[in-house]
Amino acid sequence: MLYNYCMSKILLIGKDIPEAYDFAKGLLGSENSVFAAESDSSTDSDSYSDKIYTSSWNKSSAISAHSLLIKAETKLDGIDAIVFYFDADYLSKKFVDNRSDEISTAIDTMISPFIYMSDEVLRRAEQKREKLTAGFVIKNQNEAANTKIVDISLAAFSRLAEKFAENVIERDYLRVFLAKSLTATDSFGTEGQLGEWTLSAINSLADSKKQTAKQAASWNKAGGKLASGFPFFK
Repeated sequence: MLYNYCMSKILLIGKDIPEAYDFAKGLLGSENSVFAAESDSSTDSDSYSDKIYTSSWNKSSAISAHSLLIKAETKLDGIDAIVFYFDADYLSKKFVDNRSDEISTAIDTMISPFIYMSDEVLRRAEQKREKLTAGFVIKNQNEAANTKIVDISLAAFSRLAEKFAENVIERDYLRVFLAKSLTATDSFGTEGQLGEWTLSAINSLADSKKQTAKQAASWNKAGGKLASGFPFFK
C-alpha cells in the first residue's frame, strides 16, 4: 500500500520496543521520527533506526508518564501525534494465567499506562495549544484466543478511547481517531502495514476541520478510510 506522508513527530504508547519495532517502523514513513518506551532498559535505539528513539519508564507511575512525555518532546523537538496501541493478540500470549500477581502486573501493563499517559497528553496539549492528533489502535485478529484479563483490559482501553475522543468538543487543536484491526488478510494484516495505515490516518486528520465528538469516537476498520461520523463498529 502506498500513502502520502507528511512529516510527523510521533509518541508510541502501549507496545514497547523491540516488540513493536515493525509497527514503529511503519509509522516512520520517509520523514517521521518516533519515540517509544523500551521493554529492556539495555535497549539501544541505534540498533533499530536513527529515527526511532526509546526510553524506559515505570508504567504504574503517573510521575514516570510525565517524565516520558517530556523526554519525547525534548528528543523530537515537540510531538504532534500520539498513538495508543493495544495489541490483544500479543498480550494474550503474555498474560495467560489469572494468578493475583499476574493480574497486578497486567493492570500495570494494560490499563494504568494508558490512563496516566492520556491524562498527561491532554494536560500538556492544554498548556501548549498546538495541533495534536491522537490515535487509539486495537489489534485483535485472534479474538477467540483472548485471555480473561486481556478482555477486561481491552474493554477498559476501548472505553478510555471513547471518553478521550469527547475532548475534541472543547479543544479545537485536538484530532482523534479510533481503529480496530480484527482480521488479518493477504493485503493487510502485518504490524508494519498496520503502522503504515495508522500513519495515513494521522496525516488525514492533520489539517482537517474541527471534528464532532461522534466523528472522533467512531470506531474505524483499520485499512479503510476514517469514518465521517458513522461508526463501523458498535
